[in-house]
Amino acid sequence: MTKLKGLDISNNAIREMPTNIGELRSLVSLNADNNQIRYLPSSFLSLNALQQLNLSGNNLSVLPSGIYNLFSLKEINFDDNPLLRPPMEICKGKQLYTIARYLQRADERDEKILAKIFKIVAKNITETHFQFLCQKLNLTISESDKSALSTVSLSERVHQVLDKWKMEKNNLSVTTAALRDQLTRALTMIGAYEIMDKITALKLFSCAIKF
Repeated sequence: MTKLKGLDISNNAIREMPTNIGELRSLVSLNADNNQIRYLPSSFLSLNALQQLNLSGNNLSVLPSGIYNLFSLKEINFDDNPLLRPPMEICKGKQLYTIARYLQRADERDEKILAKIFKIVAKNITETHFQFLCQKLNLTISESDKSALSTVSLSERVHQVLDKWKMEKNNLSVTTAALRDQLTRALTMIGAYEIMDKITALKLFSCAIKF
């Protein structure tokens, strides 16, 4: 159905869009309102011909940052969703530029916060907690990497390993916010409470300032 231009799947209690929906490259109009859709698959961002999108009345809490690449979009509707990113007040104006600009700035902010969290972890973690953290994050360090890392300080080792982890996850299209949440969960699980106290303080501080 690659030549399909209009699709209406409204009022069907649909929970997920097909992961390959991006193959509908000719799609101009998509009405999927009044369903139970919780997220948009990554292939959704390949719908470059899309001009009209109605996703009102669903369970969306987050919009993908790459939505600004859908340059053809003229009509959008995200009303009646529990949106947090961006918040509903940003989406009410139904302006793609406003939504995209918010998401871009949020991504930049998340990148800076994650970089600060990496520094906190690198400066405060113990060797034992570092080993546990690698296990929780499913980080495997090759023998050649171990040899190279053995010549640097623990702080530098932690930073290099976390940077590599971030790069691998980014290649899998994992968002920076998801990385931050995954890292903080892992730190909590290994009992690195002193580090978590510092990260919590950073989060509270970051809510009160603009980078």
